[in-house]
Amino acid sequence: MIRFDLSSPARVMTTGALALGLCLMPGLIAAQQVVDLPAQDTRLAPTLENVFRVGSMAGADWETFGDGVRVAFDARGQLHVFDQQASRVVVTDGRGRLVRQVGKAGEGPGELRIPVGFTVLRDGTIVIADMGHRSYQLLGPDGTFQRMLSLGGAEGGMIRIGQLMPDPRGAAVFTGGGGVQISMQSGPGGTRPEMPQSRPIERIALAGATADARTVVEAWQPPRPEGTTTLQGGGARFSVGMPQARAFEPGLYVGPLPGGGVAFADTTAYAVKVTDASGRIQRVLRRPIHPRPMTPAIQEAEKKRRIEDLASGRGPQMRIVTAGPGGGGGQAISQDAIREMQRSQIDQMQFYPELPVLLNLATGWDGKIWAVRRGQQPHQPGGIDVLTPTGQYLGTFPAGAMTLPAAFGPDGLVAFIESDEFDVPTVVVKRLPANLR
Repeated sequence: MIRFDLSSPARVMTTGALALGLCLMPGLIAAQQVVDLPAQDTRLAPTLENVFRVGSMAGADWETFGDGVRVAFDARGQLHVFDQQASRVVVTDGRGRLVRQVGKAGEGPGELRIPVGFTVLRDGTIVIADMGHRSYQLLGPDGTFQRMLSLGGAEGGMIRIGQLMPDPRGAAVFTGGGGVQISMQSGPGGTRPEMPQSRPIERIALAGATADARTVVEAWQPPRPEGTTTLQGGGARFSVGMPQARAFEPGLYVGPLPGGGVAFADTTAYAVKVTDASGRIQRVLRRPIHPRPMTPAIQEAEKKRRIEDLASGRGPQMRIVTAGPGGGGGQAISQDAIREMQRSQIDQMQFYPELPVLLNLATGWDGKIWAVRRGQQPHQPGGIDVLTPTGQYLGTFPAGAMTLPAAFGPDGLVAFIESDEFDVPTVVVKRLPANLR
């Protein structure tokens, strides 16, 4: 069922006791469709064609990948594997044969210091966000270094990089959502840089001499309680006097669309918002699946899970460097001390009052929207819905039958990242059936 919702930019919808904003950018008048999708799942069968597999301890040197692997396709169907640990990109053809390797750790142009973001434009241009150089590094379709573009941010300030996604129209990337990477430095006199008060989805134009960022849409930011979190370990102690994210806060999940718009989700409800290239929300895709309330049992189980992940090395990774007088003499805090700080952070953890319905979202090469619902266990994925941007529900992969592809390519190509018995990453490339491409 489709209905039109004519409202002001700040119209609020409610679910349970929480107010959830379906917001537009300030000054825009909303004229958005609300598309109510079916309540009942239609089962999709996970019948994908196997294409090739790369990555193995027993394979060639080029296909032994380290930690932090990410993948992307270009319009020729070439697979790009970013090996963050080795600061390199491996490119294969459509049959999994090595085409080239590019990149390495270092200080010069085309060399990487602290790479945190990666994507590939459809023409094959590689884009890497490098916190160490505070720049986007661009490598051409043939692997040659093109240029570095400043990430922005004043000296002594903060840089925030979300997930990088290519604009299908070329010459730009979108950033927003995903595992946000933050680089913070004390400003003059030790002043603390301001943390962002919003969650923008930005389009970064890469055609000029500098990166040109434009906010496409301001996603909803859950209100956060004020307070101070104290992190201590290994003799170091930091007080973070800023609003802290709560466990199970609604994430921001973003996927680019062929026309230059984006699909995104930013609330606890099942509400996927579709914009045009200007950032105006055209429609909201909804299903009558509701958030679950937070309980003490969920809180205790989540703290226990995070502590176990921390002990096993699967927890979030941090790097802290302290500077001496005048900003010199940087010294890294040991990983043991950082883990001790993370343990203290878990002890002080606060929780969002609801479990958001959606756990992730991505868009396919031609714009299909893949929405991952939360599973029975709060931290695990459930069913994956496949939708069109115009509001057609194509069906659901049942929980456990399919994982969200790590990358989508032309002609139905998708890539999944797995690990072998030695925890060496393996990239599996498959092809979707015609109705899901």
